[in-house]
Amino acid sequence: MGANVSLSRAIEVFEHVAATYPGYQYLRVLQSHWKMVANVSVRNAGSWAGNLMLKHKHPEFPSDIFLTLLGAGAQLTVNHADSPSAIQIDLEQFLQTDMSKSVILSVTLPPLTQDEQIRTFKISSRAVNAHAHVNACFKMELDPTDGYRIKRKPLLLFGGINPDFIHAVQTETYLVNKRLTDVVTVVEAAKMLGNEMKPDAKPQDTSPEYRISLSQCLFYKAVIGFLGNRVSSDIRSAGSVLERPLSSSEQDFDMNQDTWPVGKGIPKLESTTQISGEAVYLDDIPLLHNELHGAFIQSTVANAKIKSIKPSEALAVPGVVSFVTAQDIPGRNSFVVNAGGRPDSVFVGKRVSYNGQAIGLIVADTRDIALRAAKLVQVEYEDIKKPVLTIEEALKAEREEMVMNTLTGKKEPYTFGNPEDALKASKHKLIGEIHQGSQFHLALEALAGRVIPIEDGYDVFSTTQWPTETQAAVAQVLDIPAHSINISVRRLGGGYGGKISRENVVVTAAAVAAKKVKQPVRVTLDLSTNMTLVGFNDDGKFESLKVDMISDGGYVANEVSVGFLGSRLQNVYYIPNLLFRPIIVKTDTAANTWCRTPGTVEAVATVENVIEHVANYLKKDPLEVRMVNMVPPAVPRLMASPQERNVVKEDILPLLKQKAMYSQRVEEIKIFNMENLWKKRGMSIVPLWYQHDYPPVFSYGIQVSIYEHDGTVAVSHGGIEMGQGINTKVAQVVAYKLGIPIDKVILKASDTMVGANSIVTGGSYGTDLCAHGAKVVCEGLLQRINVVKEAMKKTGGKDPTWLELIKKCYTEGVDLCQRYWTAGKEHPDNYEIWAACCLEVEIDVLTGQYLLRRADIIEDCGRSMNPYVDIGQVEGAFIMGLGLYTSEEVKFDTTTGQKLTNGTWVKNAVDYYYFLPTGEPALCCSYVVVTALRNAITAFRSANGNDHWFDMDTPITVEKVHQLCGVRPEQFMLSAKEESSPTDFSFIIKDQIPKENSENFCPLN
Repeated sequence: MGANVSLSRAIEVFEHVAATYPGYQYLRVLQSHWKMVANVSVRNAGSWAGNLMLKHKHPEFPSDIFLTLLGAGAQLTVNHADSPSAIQIDLEQFLQTDMSKSVILSVTLPPLTQDEQIRTFKISSRAVNAHAHVNACFKMELDPTDGYRIKRKPLLLFGGINPDFIHAVQTETYLVNKRLTDVVTVVEAAKMLGNEMKPDAKPQDTSPEYRISLSQCLFYKAVIGFLGNRVSSDIRSAGSVLERPLSSSEQDFDMNQDTWPVGKGIPKLESTTQISGEAVYLDDIPLLHNELHGAFIQSTVANAKIKSIKPSEALAVPGVVSFVTAQDIPGRNSFVVNAGGRPDSVFVGKRVSYNGQAIGLIVADTRDIALRAAKLVQVEYEDIKKPVLTIEEALKAEREEMVMNTLTGKKEPYTFGNPEDALKASKHKLIGEIHQGSQFHLALEALAGRVIPIEDGYDVFSTTQWPTETQAAVAQVLDIPAHSINISVRRLGGGYGGKISRENVVVTAAAVAAKKVKQPVRVTLDLSTNMTLVGFNDDGKFESLKVDMISDGGYVANEVSVGFLGSRLQNVYYIPNLLFRPIIVKTDTAANTWCRTPGTVEAVATVENVIEHVANYLKKDPLEVRMVNMVPPAVPRLMASPQERNVVKEDILPLLKQKAMYSQRVEEIKIFNMENLWKKRGMSIVPLWYQHDYPPVFSYGIQVSIYEHDGTVAVSHGGIEMGQGINTKVAQVVAYKLGIPIDKVILKASDTMVGANSIVTGGSYGTDLCAHGAKVVCEGLLQRINVVKEAMKKTGGKDPTWLELIKKCYTEGVDLCQRYWTAGKEHPDNYEIWAACCLEVEIDVLTGQYLLRRADIIEDCGRSMNPYVDIGQVEGAFIMGLGLYTSEEVKFDTTTGQKLTNGTWVKNAVDYYYFLPTGEPALCCSYVVVTALRNAITAFRSANGNDHWFDMDTPITVEKVHQLCGVRPEQFMLSAKEESSPTDFSFIIKDQIPKENSENFCPLN
């Protein structure tokens, strides 16, 4: 097979050859494995030989192509520029060959005998776009008639252990002439394999302990796979890998035809241009003839003083125009104005506060030149200190601060009832702790800024969710009036809070550069701990709850949400006595910012974790404990109005259990878990109450203009379209109120003229208030237009057409434009959103991998303005939450503070404006994946004699699932009749994962 054959084409060839030629059936194994490499686009473009060259250059790269070809006994044909003939080498020889002036020509794969079998595995954080934690290939020549005796030296190949480790040589030698049906052989080989493994310990990788255990488990999986039906049925599932079946979905929603186009399910107005690639984002805007590019110089340490900056080598690069630092800022060196009370510098002044902080900006003719030159700037540091990177380290360093209590105006806890006395009087008490990790901001459009000097100021293009703040930040940094800065935002490629204030460090840096060089400059970037004390009765009903919620604010805490979570912490439950202490800590990391549903998702997770802990202590079904704690009508709660009725309890949960076939599936899961030792399923239900209050500061400008030429309508508002469908819903409202087809309505870019002083678009407030504002604007227009309409009807005897009416209004001097400001005193009433989710998972105990088998979500959306958009928002928010809780693990270099994970490696009827936001609440339901995984892990632990409580700090990665199951080689049985001693089980590996409840979670006296 030629070297230029793409991975996708190779997979097709493997499938054809395996089905056609004897001896090549094993290619189906390679075909299946190669489908897990990268993604479809990369496999279409990348060749197998290119992948091997990457492995050649980077021996630490756990190449699936290399490992599987080596296991198959492939030979490479290689030619050197100075050699008249090609040579053939195997894959291990290839790694030792000097490939300079050499090229791979082809690969030859041999046929295998019927007794030669291959099994391969790739265990990674997700199915695509991820390197393997460990990948493995096992090749054995077996004699099925003699206890599956291994005839000759097998191949046990591993990647992801360390750059030099490929063969498990000792174990390979030990297995010669051994029988796989001998359980002692299997266990001893697994132990030997564990001793032979010497994984490196890099902070960005999974732990060495996990990779050792995983290697042993993969060997066991290979053995079970080779033996097939020779092992007992309950063990047989150990040999298979989890395979995701074809996905399917069902969506139920109401459409209110009496108010169409409001309530009608229509695609987002911009969806066609987006999917066709015609939608213009900031970096798609064509360059001006004299436009320059900027590239940041970033700090490489987290807590140090800058001794010197030497840009001379960079400035000597042809095409480099200038080097910009804090000394070039004419105004204040902070890009924060209203997004917090604490300054956040554009460029470092004297001392670096976190790794990656902007030190300066190289400005050059092209982006490529700027990026290359930025690497040549030399920065020298002094007084380098070990960075504080975690909440625990910050508490130890006494960097904590109580958040202001908004009810008392003091820095003190929120108190409801008498939590101390109630706790003392409670029959049962538990204390616990939960750690929740950070969430990545990875929007499809990177942060970018573009600043163009004009005659009376600057035109600014920015990927911002808050043009008003961006305008103020640029004005502050340049020390010029706000009216000289014109900002326009057509759309964003995702926001989720990451473009509220963080965007402004990019645009203010571009502004300083543009002012210095007097040319347009464009800059585009590349791509909590909670402690609880609870008292409860025999039924699990809360009597008192004390919560310390500690949030990492980064080096400057301008955007922390922990302070306003007193109400959200209660979720759907009644907690008669509650003490809530919100605390922020300062670390030597970049300032943390808002992310979708800020704080609420962590608050909901905290109380749901308490529910799970109480249920475990009482040995009750968690759903039973949830039901007994449901908030009844008319009772007061902390920072929450009494409920008229509990919609989750009375409406949503009964419907959810029916539609999800909950009771039936509970029994099916019990049977499955009894019949499968190494795969377990779990299911859980998590309910949600989401309080949606309108802060008075959330106001937007809206203008509607009707054109007399053809009656078309243009709308501009202060909100930002970033994929959530705000423009579509506003257009629907305008079309409905004016009584015209929606295709006569167009939404213009948001700017700081019509939308002057508008607040940030976030928290699901933007769509609500802009749609409300559009309604008010149209009603004002209609008051004037209808006067003319009635006169025309009286004169002509019939209703005029829309165009006739608009032209008449124009000739009568009627103003066909109107603006409205959604002032806080005119906001709609606050309201609540109720929802619940039922989720089923299946875990592979031996690897820690898991599948989400089925999810059922019901959310009360009121009367949806656009079911298509809202369904997408619910599904998208839920999936985003799954990522938060399962795979988004942020890791730092503990010495330099460098972030190492920075790449991709239910009906309500009021009026038709009673629609509820869908962009954020469903994310809170996603904690159900944690509780469902707990259920599955508990099934394995309980089956092996351990039903104690265990911590599940998020994200719940495959490594954590595996470690919580605590697999040991002594458990590697081939028959259900074989038994292991209880001492063979190690459910918790000390210092790797949270301690057992015997140490951490014990009743308090």
